[in-house]
Amino acid sequence: MPIIACAIPYFPIALLARADPGILQQPVAMLNAEERVLATTPAARMAGVAVGQTVRQAQTLCPALVCQVADLALIRQEYEYVLALLDEFADAVEPASLGTAYIAAPDLDAASAAPFCQEMGKQLRQEFGEALQPAIGCDSGKFTALAAARHTRAGAVRVVLGEAETPFLRPLPIHLLPLAAEHLQLLHWLGIRTLGDFAALPTKSVMQQFGKAGRLAQLWAQGQDKRPVAPRHKRPIYTRSAEFEPAIQSLTPLAATAKRLLESLLVPLREQLQAAQGLRSVLRFEQGQEQADVWHLSAPTTDLDKLLQRLTHRWESAIWPAPVSGCSIDLSDIQEAPGDQLLLFPGAGTSAAHLVEGVQELVVRYGPGRFLLAETLDYNLLRMERRVRLQEFAA
Repeated sequence: MPIIACAIPYFPIALLARADPGILQQPVAMLNAEERVLATTPAARMAGVAVGQTVRQAQTLCPALVCQVADLALIRQEYEYVLALLDEFADAVEPASLGTAYIAAPDLDAASAAPFCQEMGKQLRQEFGEALQPAIGCDSGKFTALAAARHTRAGAVRVVLGEAETPFLRPLPIHLLPLAAEHLQLLHWLGIRTLGDFAALPTKSVMQQFGKAGRLAQLWAQGQDKRPVAPRHKRPIYTRSAEFEPAIQSLTPLAATAKRLLESLLVPLREQLQAAQGLRSVLRFEQGQEQADVWHLSAPTTDLDKLLQRLTHRWESAIWPAPVSGCSIDLSDIQEAPGDQLLLFPGAGTSAAHLVEGVQELVVRYGPGRFLLAETLDYNLLRMERRVRLQEFAA
């Protein structure tokens, strides 16, 4: 069954550009509640600013960067308007990341898919303006459809069905797969750079090295993605609960229990290459009262520490009317996990000390004599051999 991926590139920035088109020529970054980069303009991306960076990291790369805190409530509202329009084209519309959605199109074939997608794009452009026109991809699987949308320009349609699927996927970069950063790094070290490289690996080896998530990703890289489009009102909510007997009166045992509950929720999500964007907790007290807290995260995640920090920060500042007799944790807005950014030195920061530590690990791995350390002698000299001196990096 054909599936359409409709993606408005850099949706939060596109909303700004609708009001002020000139902003696309300026280095601008939108920040989430944690003051990390949520979206960037092309000028900022050219300077090296990337999603997930802190303000300090981004401004180090681009001193002229203008940072704005994103109004996530407004962005979500605009996204809902987009989903409502897409609802007019199909019975099943599944939200993905902001500005992106999957649409079930069972009645389409290779001949009728392009005109249908073009009409959808036309309606979105007329309703929301040029700045929010989408890139649209179509295939029999969600992964390939989204890859097609991401590899065409805004305002264009790319249909990949039948025999065109494998040659389309084969040269695409491996980081399109929503694997963990350490897995992407390992594949990079092994010389696995494209989906075709990964698809051709022995299945047994992939399972041994990357587990169920790796095998699922390999199937996607081979064009085998049988996931149906799940309408937003039918997406599952995963829940875990615990009772305390006797009731507890301090944060430490509550946080330990929350960590255990979250871990049990996140393991199956990671295996299915999924993530959650909604988080809800309910505390139940001895005298029958309840305290509920809800978060809609700026991006889907399976980061245990990030989710646990949200919970404990709220609980630390709350006033408990009585000892806690039980708690429940829900994960909702389940969707495909975002791909991690591939880092040269996983876990490393931007300081020279972290860089040295990372190179030392590589020297241990690959042996001495393979890495050189450059020392600048005089920035003003024109010839490189006079401006820089190279010496072996010692572990």
